[in-house]
Amino acid sequence: MLRESTGRELDAQAMVEYFQPLYEWLVEQNRGRQHTLPEL
Repeated sequence: MLRESTGRELDAQAMVEYFQPLYEWLVEQNRGRQHTLPEL
């Protein structure tokens, strides 16, 4: 749909690059944490 509207391919690379510092910070903040889900 976007390709038909714009006439070109689109990808998310710009968003990935923009949010890379946040991603790295979150990885560091979560290092060593135990991830579990509550029992249902």
